[in-house]
Amino acid sequence: MSLTLESDERMGTVFLWESGATSLLFLDSGTERTWQDDAVLHSESDLPRILAPLVKLVEAAADGS
Repeated sequence: MSLTLESDERMGTVFLWESGATSLLFLDSGTERTWQDDAVLHSESDLPRILAPLVKLVEAAADGS
């Protein structure tokens, strides 16, 4: 499964596999900055922690940061 968040020039995607492995990818086309992180979900309650950096980066774009 994947989830993509976009705001102006920023895009973030998280990929989730049945094994619990996750991969986050963030692209800022304005600054050409790329950020990637891998993590493992141990339970459903880990999902907000995994998504937090991605949401924060996209929200910052919406706020003009």
